[in-house]
Order: sequence, then structure tokens, then C-alpha cells
Amino acid sequence: MWENNCNFSGNDYRWMTAIPAVCGDVCASDSKCTHWTWNNSNGGTCWFKTGSRSAKTAKWGTNCGYVVSRNSVVQVQAQTQTQAQAPAQIQTQVSSSSGLSSAEMSEMLSRINAYRALNGLGALTIDNRLIAAAMLHSKDQANHCTMTHTGSNGSKLGDRIKAQSYSFAMVAENVAAGQNTVESVMTAWWNSPGHRANLLNKDAQNVGFAKVVNNACDSYDIYWTQDFGRLG
Repeated sequence: MWENNCNFSGNDYRWMTAIPAVCGDVCASDSKCTHWTWNNSNGGTCWFKTGSRSAKTAKWGTNCGYVVSRNSVVQVQAQTQTQAQAPAQIQTQVSSSSGLSSAEMSEMLSRINAYRALNGLGALTIDNRLIAAAMLHSKDQANHCTMTHTGSNGSKLGDRIKAQSYSFAMVAENVAAGQNTVESVMTAWWNSPGHRANLLNKDAQNVGFAKVVNNACDSYDIYWTQDFGRLG
């Protein structure tokens, strides 16, 4: 059970850098953890607590929670692991040329802007030119079963963005491979300092993202790209 704008003080026994959604899962899987608090320290930190529950206080921008039932958590984890082991399928219904479903598009943008809001930053808006650049790069990565910021033709991020007629003052890019869900890829990016810095880039105003599946690849079958930018 967790909620927004609350805080448990004291009784800390460990911490980790992560997004709020991770705190509850980690606490539930650790028998020592009874409750937790998340704040934006160091870009986002879970504080795990043990023992008698601390007094809960209201605090804006901070999340907190506690373990309700470990049995129900185990069941959820088992289902998630089973789903992760199943072969990824190419989606046939997508909201745009991004390769993501409408729900995935909405979830990814919401997560990006929620992280930014928690760190006092403005929301990003979708730019179709950045989606196009991200999609072409994800396709290229999937076609070659590789994950890199350099295209198979030697192109760099700036080259790909300019090719979509996006005249930029700044650009940044996150890539990832293998994650099956928006939640898992966003968690991976958030827990990486370099990728988190792109998500929280104060100069960014626009974003585009894409996903491409290639089940023929040996190492990874899903390739994600996020492109951030601000027009010059």
C-alpha cells in the first residue's frame, strides 16, 4: 500500500536510488522491510525502514508505503516472471509510427513527466519528428540485433534528428534492449545516472520514443529509443 505526499521518518536500515514504483516491490521482497519512503534526493531515493511503523506526516513531493500482504506480492511476482519468460510478440495495434500501443505511449509520457515534476521540471510534449527519428533508430538496432547510439550507416544522434527537419538547440538520447514493458525500461533508465540525466534534462522541451521487436535476435528481441530535444 502506498500513497503520495506523505513521509515516514526514522527507522531507516538501507536506501537505494530508484523511481517511486520500485520502492514497494523491493520492500515487499525483503523480509526485514516493513515500510518505506521515497524522495527526490540524488534524483530519486527509496528509504527502507524496519520495526514499528513511524509516524506518518504529510510532505509534498514525497511518497511512502508499507507492506500489506507478502503472500499477494509473491503471487504477483510469479506472474510477472512467467510473462517475462514468454516470447515477445510483435504488436499489431499501435497508436502511431512509434511501435508502442496507445496505452504504452500514454504510460511512457506520463512516467517521464511525473519524474520531471517530482524534480521541479516542466513537462515534455511529444514531437512527431523525434518519434520518427527514434523509430528509425530502433528499426536499425533491431535489424542488426545490436544496441548502440551509432547507426549502422555511422549516423550520430544529431544526424538522425536533422534528417527529420528538427532544427535543435539540444538533443539527447536513451536506448535500451530486452525490456518487455514500459515500466521495466523506464526503471532501467531511471536507475542509470546517464539515462536519468537525460530524463531530467532541464533544457529539454520535446520527446519522441519508439519500440521495435525482432524475435530473430539472439540476445534481445525488443529495442527501445527515446529522443529528447529543444528547438533552436
